[in-house]
Amino acid sequence: MKQKGISIVFVLIFGAVFITTLAGFIGLIAFRYQQASKYSSSIKALHIAEAGINYYKWRLIQDENDVQDGHDWCCTEPPCSICGPYEHDYYDPQGRKQGQFILEIEKQEICGQVLGIYVSSTGVLDKFPDVERKVKAKFAATSIADYAYILNDSVWAGEDRNIFGRYHSNGGIRMDGTHNSLVSSASSEWLCTSSFGCDWRNCPFDCYRDGSACRCPGVFGDGSSQDLWWYPALPFDFAGITSDLANIKTLSQSIGKYYPPSVDLNPMGRGYHVIFNPDGTFDIRIITGLSAKRAYDTEKGWYWFSETISSEVNYEIGVSLGSACQLLFVEDNIWVEGVVSGRKTLASANLINPTVDTTAIINGDLEYTSLDGTDSLAVIAEQDIYIPLYSPDDMIVRGVFVAQKGHFGRNHYSCFSYPSDCKKDSLTIYGSIVSYGRVGTQWVYSSGSLASGYAERFNYFDEKLSRDPPPLLPYVSNALEVISWEEIQ
Repeated sequence: MKQKGISIVFVLIFGAVFITTLAGFIGLIAFRYQQASKYSSSIKALHIAEAGINYYKWRLIQDENDVQDGHDWCCTEPPCSICGPYEHDYYDPQGRKQGQFILEIEKQEICGQVLGIYVSSTGVLDKFPDVERKVKAKFAATSIADYAYILNDSVWAGEDRNIFGRYHSNGGIRMDGTHNSLVSSASSEWLCTSSFGCDWRNCPFDCYRDGSACRCPGVFGDGSSQDLWWYPALPFDFAGITSDLANIKTLSQSIGKYYPPSVDLNPMGRGYHVIFNPDGTFDIRIITGLSAKRAYDTEKGWYWFSETISSEVNYEIGVSLGSACQLLFVEDNIWVEGVVSGRKTLASANLINPTVDTTAIINGDLEYTSLDGTDSLAVIAEQDIYIPLYSPDDMIVRGVFVAQKGHFGRNHYSCFSYPSDCKKDSLTIYGSIVSYGRVGTQWVYSSGSLASGYAERFNYFDEKLSRDPPPLLPYVSNALEVISWEEIQ
């Protein structure tokens, strides 16, 4: 009896231990299952939130100005800057309700132009209402700041070129350099001449002889990443920039700053000198004297170019453009330099006299006070944008530069006439170049040695300009697309 009693005690003890262990094991399994269910639910909530973004992409296709989700109200407690919340039930493919997405919509405008629409979508599951995922996307049209280069003429990118960002030409492209993004041409094929390194007696691969030139595909060459070559693509409308300039002029006269032909203010006027200041203001001077330099251009040949300021008078000092719409329109040639604070667009065009086209000269470095995207600059010229003879040896330029009817570049200067200023060390450009004609800041002899211009050239696409461009930039496409996406914790 004594042994039986001891056995019962052991059975009870081990039974209790087993039951306790089993209960703990079952509890662990239940906990793991609950955690897995919550994780799975979290993934589903993220998918529902993404469905909200996709839904709003569809809404913007129907109406690109819809920031109220089709409602006649923006928020429950006006005034408000963010419209919503707008709730939508979400159903799976079998028609079973799984949860809902909640939308909040914010429109970003500058100078009356919609730069982007921010859409926040929160996904919530019916089964686990405490599990939420929230994503935010920005919809915006494709501006010229989305490209490193947009050209109208055919172009040859040599093997020394490193291009960061999208590269487009309405003409043909010989791409012997390296690039990290799409290279597109609006031409299915084009004539590559000796100025692009083609010899009709021995045409490059994929090309064939056509008279004294080689007929080549829209994009060809020895460059890397050929899977990123695209042709024929849609052409960019350079003529359309005229209407953009007219719009900038109209708004500058009402809410920005407008300056008439300099001769209207001073009988000796030859143009304006614009100097941006780090405090967000700018100084503007009327140029009363220019000295001419003998320069060479592929289209003009050797000619005398009045590019160097010899005398000027202050017109306005410390001018503020405010913060809402920083537009500046000058109906004359401009010389520009300085440090930019805020988002500014400077345009130079003569829309009074259709026979006169104006030019912009980058007279010195163009820098920003901050590189976090809050500062940006666009310089739009009706004709050319030049870097002059007396430019910095190591020059830094930031912004979007548009030469509507001419080209962006630096003339060739005789090193016999200007030995100390003819050859420069380095030119670094952060941003985008839009040029009707061929871009060139370096001139070389047939041997490949430097004749004049900049020995080293660095071009970097500025992603921040693409996300938050200066006001009233021309668009490549007006269709709203997702340009950024992030999850908000």
